[in-house]
Amino acid sequence: MNRGRSTHRQTGGFRRLERRESAAAKPGETTLLPPRIKLVTHDLVAENVPYLTRSGMSRAARLGGTTMTPKRWVTVAAAMLLAASWAGTEEIAGLPLHVQRLAPGAIRVWLGDHISSTAIVAFATEKGIVVVDTFGIPQVDTELRAAIARELGRSDFALLVNTHEHADHTGGNVVYADCPIVGHELVEAGMAGAAAQRDRLLEWYPNRIAELEQELASVSAGSPEAARLSEDLILSRLLFAAVEAGRTPVPPTVTFSDRMTLDMGDTTFALSFIGGMHSASDTAVLVPEHGLLLTGDTMADVWLTDTPGCLAAFTARPSIPHDFPRLLASWDLLLAEKERITTLLPAHWNGELSMAGAEARVEYVRALWNGINRAVAEGTGLADVQAAYRLDTRFPELVGSRGFSARENATTIQEMWSEVTGQASAARTLFQLIDEEAGEPALREVLAERGRQPSKYYFDENEINAYGYAFLQQDRVERALALFKLNVELFPESWNVYDSLGEALLRAGDATAAQAMYEKSLALNPENTNGRDALAKIRGETTATR
Repeated sequence: MNRGRSTHRQTGGFRRLERRESAAAKPGETTLLPPRIKLVTHDLVAENVPYLTRSGMSRAARLGGTTMTPKRWVTVAAAMLLAASWAGTEEIAGLPLHVQRLAPGAIRVWLGDHISSTAIVAFATEKGIVVVDTFGIPQVDTELRAAIARELGRSDFALLVNTHEHADHTGGNVVYADCPIVGHELVEAGMAGAAAQRDRLLEWYPNRIAELEQELASVSAGSPEAARLSEDLILSRLLFAAVEAGRTPVPPTVTFSDRMTLDMGDTTFALSFIGGMHSASDTAVLVPEHGLLLTGDTMADVWLTDTPGCLAAFTARPSIPHDFPRLLASWDLLLAEKERITTLLPAHWNGELSMAGAEARVEYVRALWNGINRAVAEGTGLADVQAAYRLDTRFPELVGSRGFSARENATTIQEMWSEVTGQASAARTLFQLIDEEAGEPALREVLAERGRQPSKYYFDENEINAYGYAFLQQDRVERALALFKLNVELFPESWNVYDSLGEALLRAGDATAAQAMYEKSLALNPENTNGRDALAKIRGETTATR
């Protein structure tokens, strides 16, 4: 059934509310949203859209015009300090249920002790229960909805908010189809893109499940590793069943572009777009009455498990839209409210985030963005930018901080470089062409761009190498060989490209060609211990077969 949808977009200097009617509605009538509260934009008031207040430019308007008295703020802070987590014997789908009481009328629920599952936050407000995110599996979310109602002592669900498009946050939207579902305007497209991967997932999950079953059988029963593998196996089976079911995605029915405030009477929810790092539609949710800032999957500076899942990397991910100035502007507005924030909550239970950690990550993005813009204006090349903004020399305070690595740093630089220059990644393009078996002429067309000014592509040796190893990890050796050979052609003075090609040739069973590549690598870099060890092994095996 088609459902009515409200979409908020910026048009010139004011906000415009577009209405899309339900196919089942009578002319002029919207079936989704009850006529309780007006939606106020800069110069437009729309009836029949509950709880929603478009932000103005003033701080008070952004936060719903609500200010907290010092006495009330102390009360909220004390409640936060008394917040407790409860895990009884109750299970849902074979996974232990956890309930964390954040404050009176505010809880956080999740499943599992080892898997990095989504932590759902629910608030009892004057106008109904507001839920932020879903577990991502409808049969599980149905039971979690009942658990939330039981814990809050009421069942008047009023709104669901999605912090971004990924299935582990939106896959349970169908369970809240009786409520308005609020999310960024890019969530729907992201959900559709994920749904297009169904065939690949149907192929992948049986292999993954078989691997987990084999691993579980090989470890001691009752061991910590067995507990971790058991939960991972349960989750994988649930996800596979959900993919097999092939349900139509249920996108947000109310969307926004930059900011939106949900006015629930005694509680306000200030939504801000912070997309472009983890996903295209990342959204932060500020709940000032509870001193909470929900940050989705964007960042964490503490991991509570060895497998951080979606919180593993703080990087600008390839293949998603970026708008770094907009992201920074949104974060600046959020951090300007830090005196009202006592707790930052990532959207997975096994991550924590401090205010200092959030500020450091925002400043890192700002330093890179401003620096790369200056470098491009001055005619500095990408290789020199990568050298100037190495993690260990330019950001030593972030070395070892959760989500950061030399590789993630390089990826963020590449994405920003592409945004500033308009150049696409040659590595990604070559990878896709080889994967699609596009043929030699198509590859040569990309390589020919390297000497052109301006070029359509940027060429990064390490990035091409990384894509080559992606093929190797998938056991697609012939494709890896093709990409590594192109890297040798592009960067013939680099010892590392020969070392990587040698490794792929060994995987292909061509020890003679691999030996020649390792010898070339060592000639360029006698300190290449990996090449020296590989060469010794090849020579030893060759001698043994004579």
